[in-house]
Amino acid sequence: MIAEISVIPIGKGVDLAGYVAKVVKIIDESGLDYKLHAMGTVVEGDGDRVFDLIKKCHNKMLELSERVYTTVKIDERKDIKGKMLEHKVQAVEKELGKNLKK
Repeated sequence: MIAEISVIPIGKGVDLAGYVAKVVKIIDESGLDYKLHAMGTVVEGDGDRVFDLIKKCHNKMLELSERVYTTVKIDERKDIKGKMLEHKVQAVEKELGKNLKK
């Protein structure tokens, strides 16, 4: 399973890096594969572990803020074993005939 998550504290101003860093620390310590990007984080792993991680991230932000907005997108396939994160990007690169910026 891969999941893209974004956990945002509401009412904490415009510079949220300190808040986001606390959530990314939880993701990093989870042992799951992940890629941080400007609008969220993509996490890959067993479904139960991914859902547990999402809950931990949301709850951590809720400790730091009175209001939290969390978005989650999930992609899960039974026909692909291994790294979906890599597979999805490689499939698009193959179609384009070139490597993309990562």
